[in-house]
Amino acid sequence: MTATMQDGFDWNDLKVFLALHRMKRMTDAGRVLGVDQTTIARRVKALEAAIGTHLFVRRADGFELTRAGLRILPFALEIEHSGEKLHEQISGEDMRLAGRVRIGAPDGLGTFFLPAILTRFQRDNPEVDVEVVPSSRQFRVAEQEVHLALWLSLPESGRLLARKLADYNLHFFASPDYLERHGMPMSLADLQDHRLVGYIADMLFSPEVRFLEELGLRRLVRFASSSMAAQREAIREGAGLGILPRFMALNDPGLVPVLTDRYLLKRTVWIVSHQSTEDLARVRAVSEYLQRAARSRRDLLLLPQGT
Repeated sequence: MTATMQDGFDWNDLKVFLALHRMKRMTDAGRVLGVDQTTIARRVKALEAAIGTHLFVRRADGFELTRAGLRILPFALEIEHSGEKLHEQISGEDMRLAGRVRIGAPDGLGTFFLPAILTRFQRDNPEVDVEVVPSSRQFRVAEQEVHLALWLSLPESGRLLARKLADYNLHFFASPDYLERHGMPMSLADLQDHRLVGYIADMLFSPEVRFLEELGLRRLVRFASSSMAAQREAIREGAGLGILPRFMALNDPGLVPVLTDRYLLKRTVWIVSHQSTEDLARVRAVSEYLQRAARSRRDLLLLPQGT
């Protein structure tokens, strides 16, 4: 029996509504829910018919909410959250920690920092399913696209909570092969004679990654990517010098620190969540564990003073 109102509105269709909103494509929404694309299309159409208006419009990059869809979104999110909280209380999951926690992060943090920490968390909490989404964009926490997100700046408004995770250093690196061919720069002025690796100028996801723009070196970029993980691999392969976080290069013989006495950046990463997810025990537990782990791994994040 479906949870259906007298007018034909099926509450289960809100799961499809939220999945399509978050994933943007019917195939991806179907994959998340374990159904095919045809089922997603049929249930969206049924929901729109029950409500009496279109909820999505199709764009080149996927489905977007209409004005009516945007009005429904906060109610759908509240129903989803209430269902999760009810499930925790009935099953006792708030005591034993179980369920899914999705974390969105810039790809460097999501690929080179979070996996090791969250693997250790799961050893103590094996019934918590962790989903890490590394991406070169800022996740929509207000729409609860993820339970937790790592941001490089504080949220400006909305029902969002932010806690400082850590400070971390970034500086120039190069491969041994590149330095053998082009020489070690001894000053920032020497960089004018080098090839650089960096972000694609019109795809910067945060002002906090405008490293080369701040130095006036954008024109020297010869290899660009929207992914810091891809930049790291290009630097290792000798494409040029580039700026990386310390945690992405520490103890890697293929990445040599360059100019650390002349140019050392510090950035702050914040754990951002929506107020409505704070009372989910598993989400709180992951957030608190990340903060403790970051405090214990300052050596991975910050260059020792006096180095």
